[in-house]
Amino acid sequence: LPEVGDCARTYGIEDVMVGEGGFVRVVIMQTFVPVPRMNKVFLISASSPVVPLAADLFDLFDAITGTFRIVELDNDPR
Repeated sequence: LPEVGDCARTYGIEDVMVGEGGFVRVVIMQTFVPVPRMNKVFLISASSPVVPLAADLFDLFDAITGTFRIVELDNDPR
């Protein structure tokens, strides 16, 4: 990501439990963005139950994640 660099990412198709014993198959992507100068991360997560469109959804989720920016405020007390 711009101004951050490389980020860890997981993606795939998972079964998510809903209700008592029910499952829904979903497309999921999670990107872990390190916070500059802090021992913390931002988590950007996206998912969809439209599994037949998984490849297109991975592209969409990646494009959305690519718009993420960290903006430092001038009045930040740190």
